[in-house]
Amino acid sequence: MTVAQLAEAVVAAGLSPVRPGAVAAAVLVPVFASTSHDEATLVLTRRSPLLQRDPGHVAFPGGRVEPGEEPAEAAVREAHEEVGIDPREVHVRGLVDVVGRRSGEQIAAYLGILAHAPTLVANASEVESVLEVPVASLLADGVAWQERWSAGKAERSVHFFADPSALGDDLVWGVSARILWRLLEVVSGDVWNAGGSRP
Repeated sequence: MTVAQLAEAVVAAGLSPVRPGAVAAAVLVPVFASTSHDEATLVLTRRSPLLQRDPGHVAFPGGRVEPGEEPAEAAVREAHEEVGIDPREVHVRGLVDVVGRRSGEQIAAYLGILAHAPTLVANASEVESVLEVPVASLLADGVAWQERWSAGKAERSVHFFADPSALGDDLVWGVSARILWRLLEVVSGDVWNAGGSRP
């Protein structure tokens, strides 16, 4: 999976731009070409265990959209603050998805192509560590699955990604996994068939 293939798929999906004020937060899905294999590689973070919201979770860099700020600008700014990605090196290619938390908060996710392999420095107040994950590894059989969870009378699909070779001991789930799931659907179309549930 190359960076060009991934970017072209997101652009071709052609999601409509997010209206100002429509989302409360934004994340960047940073992708760069691996120097060894020229394959698309994702940047993910493991959130600091000291944070109040989602401590220790694996996530994309992102945060609140400030007043007067476009969501894509917020995503790029937060990526710089959290892991040191230079905004001048980021080419935002399109909207991957808009996902909602159970609280009702809407989050916009943007694909950001990095001009070069970045020098990533975790902001210790927000990020415990940084993960670099080849996109192709997440398409392998058994890495992704979904489960049906119930809360009262309501049911929802919860997505998961786990693979020792790509993610170590980390589990990606929740909002970040939904964004990642959507990205892989867009990129692979019918080729990727991870819709089943894991027993």
